[in-house]
Amino acid sequence: MPSNSIAYRSPSLRPRLAAGLLWLLFLLPFAAQAASMASFDARYHLSVDGWPDATVHHRVYREGDHWRSDMRAQVAIAEGQETARFAENGDGLRALGYSSGYRLLGIGKSYRLDNRQLQRHPDRQTALVDLSRSVQRERCASGCEIHYLDHKGDIETLVASPLPTAAIDVNGRMVDALRVRLVEPGKDDRHMVVAFHPDLPGLLLGVDYIKRGERVSRLSLTSLATSNN
Repeated sequence: MPSNSIAYRSPSLRPRLAAGLLWLLFLLPFAAQAASMASFDARYHLSVDGWPDATVHHRVYREGDHWRSDMRAQVAIAEGQETARFAENGDGLRALGYSSGYRLLGIGKSYRLDNRQLQRHPDRQTALVDLSRSVQRERCASGCEIHYLDHKGDIETLVASPLPTAAIDVNGRMVDALRVRLVEPGKDDRHMVVAFHPDLPGLLLGVDYIKRGERVSRLSLTSLATSNN
């Protein structure tokens, strides 16, 4: 396994989960065949309690000899974006570089992680794609821990547990979405339910953020375009 890929171990820590609007997105008994990487262009509707609704744009596409994941979110008073470059490396992914930034009420800040910083753990965009690939391979039947670097380069941990599949409409066709429950050790009162496409690594079909038993945000797919490039 590459040194900066997701580490799959049975969770031993209590659930915790990171919060925050602009950074919310950002993350079996046998080995099944993994789906091949493919380009896609997806748009989402994001609703968050206490915030105006937002539009989120997520693209994954090939760029030379590696892949690139771009995610951007925008509301009336704030916007955020992050970009990751990664390469396929056997069964895992190798993070090559990451950048992000946000602007709130005209005040902004940017962050960057280079190849050296990403040697041991991937950035969260690469971790998101790698997690979806692992779910497609059915490697988290008893739960798995995901270690990645946040936008500042701090190590974060999420614990993923599989959930039953759910039928979701994608461009007029019902798809059996692969779902996982994500928690961060230490915060028992909140979690995310993430639905992945069964065939397109990295493509989110929906995300619900639950806090104290109530859903406080929802990300829903509104449009999708795919390509083999």
